[in-house]
Amino acid sequence: MNLKEYASFDATGLAQLVRKKEISPMELLDISLAAIEQVNGKLNAVVDDTRDYALQQIRAGIDLSAPFCGVPMAIKDCGGFSSQIRATVGTRLSGDGVYAAKDATLLQRFKRAGALIVATSTTSEFCIDSSTETLRHGATHNPWHLDYSVGGSSGGAAALVASGALPFAHGSDGGGSIRIPASMCGIIGFKPSRFRVPVGPVSWDPGVVAHFALTRSVRDAAALLDAVEGPDPGYYGTFAPDAQRHLQAIQQPPRKLRIAYMLHTPYGTPFYDEECITAVLRTVEVLRALGHECEEAYPEISPAYQEARIHSMCDSIAITLENMAKETGLPIDETTVEPLVYKTYLQSRRRTGLDVFRSQAEMAKAARSVGQFFCNYDILLSPTMGRIERRLGTLNGVVNAEISAEEWARRRQDYACITPLANIAGLPSVSLPLYRNQHGMPLGIELDSAVDNDQLVLQLAAQLEKTELWITGKPAIYVK
Repeated sequence: MNLKEYASFDATGLAQLVRKKEISPMELLDISLAAIEQVNGKLNAVVDDTRDYALQQIRAGIDLSAPFCGVPMAIKDCGGFSSQIRATVGTRLSGDGVYAAKDATLLQRFKRAGALIVATSTTSEFCIDSSTETLRHGATHNPWHLDYSVGGSSGGAAALVASGALPFAHGSDGGGSIRIPASMCGIIGFKPSRFRVPVGPVSWDPGVVAHFALTRSVRDAAALLDAVEGPDPGYYGTFAPDAQRHLQAIQQPPRKLRIAYMLHTPYGTPFYDEECITAVLRTVEVLRALGHECEEAYPEISPAYQEARIHSMCDSIAITLENMAKETGLPIDETTVEPLVYKTYLQSRRRTGLDVFRSQAEMAKAARSVGQFFCNYDILLSPTMGRIERRLGTLNGVVNAEISAEEWARRRQDYACITPLANIAGLPSVSLPLYRNQHGMPLGIELDSAVDNDQLVLQLAAQLEKTELWITGKPAIYVK
């Protein structure tokens, strides 16, 4: 198999070749690392090559009955995930790197599903920014146009998948960090419902952050969800299992759906780019032709929810910084942390317990409103982002160092104006590659549904995958 052939397969297709013994896991490991090497010099999407870890997996034996037997995968450099693979979390504060006390439950399930962990992928510092460009590792470049951002915070993962270097890659999502990079790189980014995919054993996050993967096919997302979903031991909630497996369910089209679509944010502000509206209306036209009922409608959301969400996220980041500083022995200051991330940390240190509870109350109010909204609609459709393009160096934790933490958060909302709502409400949410703007840059269309309607979201995604809207072209940087 040559590199071009390798890059033409999704993860399910590669696993089928391994299962038929048409290619070995060792050969796939070598090919994937060669593919990464071919594109990474231009993309800067990899933190560490983890060949030795993958070799250990191969020597321990690959289960040919596993759904992704021998298929290469990257894990995000986000920390708390592996006891044997270091994480830098995109920050100088991590020193030589930090390790989890114990492998994450999800990493154990990735490996049980047969995935080979071949690399770690870049992220924004502490996964805050919606662009992946840090003082520690530099900028990760978009394979569609190297002057543009891949999004964030799972930016390296998106670049590797979009460029054909890997068929899928792990990502995490606390406010759009899977879906925003998927949107900007023209691939699929699925965020499961709260509790469906484990985030333990060490995560204390109150259900906002979800972990899963970025893929190039809907069937990979469905099959991977089948493989890794399940109870998260010790967590405070669980999910409702489906009657059939997701991979089986997406073989049939969804029933006739009642779909609400948004032409501005749910709290009333317009999208920055007019083409976001064009992308939505084109998708609505196709959905109506497929037999679905579509109308413009919005959940009742106060703008205050965004501020509450930002405060809550920053408080969790502050705890992460302090825990890391204890582990590495390094100080938390501008020698170890990017200027705007440091300002964000200082802002959180000034907040009181009452402020925290006020933020939680505001987010709960928004989540309740969204839950009521889905009593009347099956799907909520929107552009994944309010802005299509983001040039590198225009907005990150360093280049705008003179602005306040509040202003930095406000400017990021031009991009992440839709995605966070699914985190607050615990919804299943996917970004699909359904539009390219006048300059050829991708924009995802987001589909959300009620909690535990993951299968319905995947069914509709699979239906749209067969339409003329689906982006089939390759970016400028693609394995060959």
